[in-house]
Amino acid sequence: MKLAAIDIGSNAIRLQITRILPHSDGGLTYKILENIRFPLRLGDDAFRTGEITFRNETKFIQLMLAFRTMLDLYEVDDVYGCATAALRDANNGDRILKRSYDTSGLHIDVITGELEAELLQLAVQKNNTLTDYIHVDVGGGSTEISLVKDSKSYARDSFKLGSVRNMRNRNDPKEWDRMGNWILKNQKTKPLIAIGTGGNIKTIGKIANIKKGENISLEILTKTVAKINALSIKERIDTYSMREDRADVIPYASEIYVKVMELSDSNQMMVPDVGLKDGIIEMLYERIN
Repeated sequence: MKLAAIDIGSNAIRLQITRILPHSDGGLTYKILENIRFPLRLGDDAFRTGEITFRNETKFIQLMLAFRTMLDLYEVDDVYGCATAALRDANNGDRILKRSYDTSGLHIDVITGELEAELLQLAVQKNNTLTDYIHVDVGGGSTEISLVKDSKSYARDSFKLGSVRNMRNRNDPKEWDRMGNWILKNQKTKPLIAIGTGGNIKTIGKIANIKKGENISLEILTKTVAKINALSIKERIDTYSMREDRADVIPYASEIYVKVMELSDSNQMMVPDVGLKDGIIEMLYERIN
């Protein structure tokens, strides 16, 4: 079975095609056949002016046509595409998605922050031995947080705080307060281990030389963030081989991860190599089976 996920983020757009092979014992093997990330920063438009520019609209449609070709070549059994904060906020988002559908035949849902958090939770929960934790995913336009006890999410919310949004000063200071109050109100157990997802925290973990299966402590996280922030964007690119669209936003995403750990009294953060696209694959598989 071949399943595909399209994640229209605020900082980049991703396509993942996965083959799922069932075992005789009931287990599953996941083989990623294709994993494409294209740095089309729709959030720059949406958060600054409230509309996607015609230039980026054209690029977006060309990208969906390219994805359509890949899906056809791999002969996928099912695909789900979703758009998050940038197209949620853009005044012309619905029109662009309609034009894209008319051109490529790919339907893209603009999902709520709550559904985004739910899909992310599906990705995190797979192969996870932790039962009590706080999960934080920082994207370009929003941050999703889930509180989990006994392996069940009992509270989740989405906040208009994200790396691109914050970099462009389009974040509402009241949203920081809302996030803090939400954590304090809903958190049942302290301290919790945090789970962090998103490209920025994975990059920080690599720079901190965190090995697979290890957690990053709040102390190491803050020290690594300080080391990154002390460098210019060009120096970050040269020193750590960062992509340009990672090097400029990473301080703004880092601020959110650190704040969530401090608010929840979490001293350790696990950084699994999963994201929204993996949650979509899980959702598709559950839907089919």
